[in-house]
Amino acid sequence: MQRIRANRFGRIILELLPLFIVIVCTVLDQITKTCFKNLYFEKGGSTQVIKNFFYLTYTVNTGAAWSFLADVSWGQTFFKILTAVSLVLFVLFYIYAFKRNYKWLKYSIAIVVGGTLGNFIDRLSFNGVTDFISLVFGDYYFPVFNLADSFLTVGVIMLIVHFLFLDESALFKKNNGKENDSNR
Repeated sequence: MQRIRANRFGRIILELLPLFIVIVCTVLDQITKTCFKNLYFEKGGSTQVIKNFFYLTYTVNTGAAWSFLADVSWGQTFFKILTAVSLVLFVLFYIYAFKRNYKWLKYSIAIVVGGTLGNFIDRLSFNGVTDFISLVFGDYYFPVFNLADSFLTVGVIMLIVHFLFLDESALFKKNNGKENDSNR
């Protein structure tokens, strides 16, 4: 009886883990943005953390990656609609992953959704996304970004890994010595 409860509890935790990941990613992103705005918004400019490499720089991006469409009047409306549609599609994608029991895929979708929600909250609240992490590589200044952008990047990389290596129809799936029906 005790073992059955422990197994059921463990399964419930595993099923709720993606939701927990979404919440943690979203909350961490919002906390860092809020703290950064409160600490650095008044100062303006940039604070050096690691010389010639890592800076904290407050910006508000009204576009998307690399300020794409930041200068057009309809850009924010477009990104709000696109984000809402993307969130619905990711929920549907998550249901697919859940039914197929693809753990890696569920976690990657959860990370992407957490990052997407973090930036969506900014778009709805401030008509732009708060960015503050600035990296310099020699003479190249990488566009300023935030934790949500990092979560999105990690989640998308995990999605690519899933579809290249882990999915049952993956491009680089290891056969473990078994012939695939389609290869006969």
